[in-house]
Amino acid sequence: MNKTVGLIFFSLIALSACSTGVKKAKELKKELVRGEEHFSYTDKNGQYLVRLTAGFNKKENTFFSKRSLESSGEEGNKILEQSVVLSDLGSIKKKKNILRPKLSQYNVWFDGKKYFSELKMNPIKKTIDVKMVSPESQWNGVKQVKLPSTKVLYCFFSQVIECAKTIGFLSEAINKETGTMNFYIIWEGYPYMNETFTDFPSQLISKAQLEYDGKTKENERRFNLKVAGQSIFFVLDTHQQMKKMFWVSQGISMVSMLVKKSSDNPKENSGEDLKEAGGSIE
Repeated sequence: MNKTVGLIFFSLIALSACSTGVKKAKELKKELVRGEEHFSYTDKNGQYLVRLTAGFNKKENTFFSKRSLESSGEEGNKILEQSVVLSDLGSIKKKKNILRPKLSQYNVWFDGKKYFSELKMNPIKKTIDVKMVSPESQWNGVKQVKLPSTKVLYCFFSQVIECAKTIGFLSEAINKETGTMNFYIIWEGYPYMNETFTDFPSQLISKAQLEYDGKTKENERRFNLKVAGQSIFFVLDTHQQMKKMFWVSQGISMVSMLVKKSSDNPKENSGEDLKEAGGSIE
């Protein structure tokens, strides 16, 4: 099997690594729920607040993730970016739990103007239906984007860790201290990524690899997401919840405010995490 085919079909490495089988829905739901947590978010433009929360809609197996990026000022916090992402909890032949992307709604404000996009999975046509509303003509209207394959694992970007947790990859990779999961990322920020990130392709779907990358001195576990020619490092706690994220090439760091600092200098802490993960803050 060549590399292209190996990426199009859900990675055999990942499937062999996920030997935990199907968990009971009640148990899995409990593991995925996340109360509102605040993160310190830093990029090249400054420092901001990120609010994250996740859970399940009542009477449904639909998992939601909510995220907001806010700036603080004299008049209170101002929302700069906001998203809601929905995925259905399902299984593959009753052997593996998976999250199936369903719907995302994304808002971002550029120069005080609101830009909106909605992504909706269309399983009948095997497409993603895209709806855009913005002040600019090129980002208005509706269109459909073809899915690369029907036998592939897709994850929304904001649910990558939860996707890997659901299928059992995180547990097995941590136990074996090795492992790679190949899949496709759906960018809920589409089509506005070029306005948000530097030298980043404005595409809806990207091939991706999530690799186990060792552990920190605090016994946290690191995973390296390789996508679009870049690396994004996630640091997880013992409950496999993301507590830190470092996107080195974009100059982005995101650290939970619940994380106890080993030093009073947060930049020093971030640099140490990046150094251990093979990154750089220069």
